[in-house]
Amino acid sequence: MNNRYGWQLYHWHIEISAKCTLKCPRCPRTELPATSWTNDEFTLQEFSQAFTPQFIKENVKRFTFCGDIGDPIYCKDFLLICEYIKNILPTCHIFIITNGSYKKKTWWEELATILNEYDTVNFSVDGYDQETNNMYRVNSNWDSIMQGMSVMGHDSDAFVVWASIYFKFNQLHQNKIKDIAQINGCDSVQWTKSTKFASKYDTYGPYDHLEPDEQYISKTNRYERSVVPISDRVQPINDYMQTNITKYNETKPHGNILPLCLVGNRGMYLSADGTLHPCSWTSFPYIAMSDGEKTINYKDSFFAMYRDQLSVKTNTIENVLNHDLWEKLFSSWKNSPWVECSLKCKKNYVDYDYAVGYETN
Repeated sequence: MNNRYGWQLYHWHIEISAKCTLKCPRCPRTELPATSWTNDEFTLQEFSQAFTPQFIKENVKRFTFCGDIGDPIYCKDFLLICEYIKNILPTCHIFIITNGSYKKKTWWEELATILNEYDTVNFSVDGYDQETNNMYRVNSNWDSIMQGMSVMGHDSDAFVVWASIYFKFNQLHQNKIKDIAQINGCDSVQWTKSTKFASKYDTYGPYDHLEPDEQYISKTNRYERSVVPISDRVQPINDYMQTNITKYNETKPHGNILPLCLVGNRGMYLSADGTLHPCSWTSFPYIAMSDGEKTINYKDSFFAMYRDQLSVKTNTIENVLNHDLWEKLFSSWKNSPWVECSLKCKKNYVDYDYAVGYETN
């Protein structure tokens, strides 16, 4: 297809649903309670109109299903969408990131029959029982999470990950979490060092009961991750890792920005209302933003103002990718970058290992 701006098309990060049952304290849904959150989601019809069989066969290597404010498993058509992808391209890597709560065992059993050895399911679980997990994953349901994880770990061919963020309540219980993950058939445990603590942001002070010791807090403006293998399986990422490396070597800096959206490890991001963003970092609906020239309210920002023109639910995906509006983004990289681009993709800040890695969120 015509790809005027050189976007990577092989990795798509999609918020398939904006719905969530949880109330995590560092989620935008909780931090901005006055914002009018929607329950948008993709239907099978909307997804298949945007991602036609031809487009998937010719371009796509991976779909990441993970939202900024929603959880993919609460999309009504999620199983149908996964089945649609697999019927077209069995080798496509479906990467699911979920809290895992409240789905019945039969739902997970059906997902297990759809996914194959090319796929990954990340369960975002920070505690080691209902009480501790609920300290951050507020309103989660431990028993349903463990049931879903066990089905996927023991009865599916997908690679299963237990993904935890370091907090005060879990930093000394890594071995306990690893043991529970092994019992449930997980293949690895992923640990994330976050930035969203009082020592980084005054909004979480003066005392932050979630903040772990300094060694477990990210030293950068991005998450820092490490993975502990607990099975002999290898995560299925090698096919498009080579594409990442090639794109990284071909991508030229724009002023002081080396845009990871042109490399591919981040994934082109679609919010649940269908709006295309270069990556999920540029989709966060915080009040103070920059358009490259001045600080503005989110409702007056680029993606809010031009939502209709940049939505794959009201336009073809080709028209959205090639819209003249993207010139505004590209020119900002050379002059006064948007806040998120400047924080995350400074040329001297994008290291090679991160740029060609597989993490997306």
